[in-house]
Amino acid sequence: MNVAERLENLYRTFDHVTSATDPVHIVRRYPDPADREVVGFCAAALAFGRVASVLQSIEALLQVMGPRPARFARQFEPADHRARLAPLVHRWISGRDLVALLLILRRMLREDGSIEAFFLRGDDARTPDVGQALDDFSRRALATVAAAGRARGPG
Repeated sequence: MNVAERLENLYRTFDHVTSATDPVHIVRRYPDPADREVVGFCAAALAFGRVASVLQSIEALLQVMGPRPARFARQFEPADHRARLAPLVHRWISGRDLVALLLILRRMLREDGSIEAFFLRGDDARTPDVGQALDDFSRRALATVAAAGRARGPG
């Protein structure tokens, strides 16, 4: 079973199309698959806490990102958008954390064209367990933030 089939099985298990309490329903607003992927990733990153709070935080981030979230992420420059992200807070997630999230998204989209392709680079389709692929995905994503921090220097 390849990664697409494994993920599709998980999707069917948890798919609640009519649930307005599922923040992922926001993804359906976007016809472009690239925008859907980016919005879904951002929604998943903020999907903890009270549903109303989660939805409010996702909407605030999407306001900053504008009508084409994938294009925004691909072209993201912290210096240009840091001030608009700074006031956004979701529980313990700050505007600075959202800058890091967008840096990760920018890397994924620029290097591999999509979040899916970035993930698949670390996937071994011969193994039924995606654990190693998720570990690799996380390691490479977090390395982006670490490198950005080193480039900025202390403070």
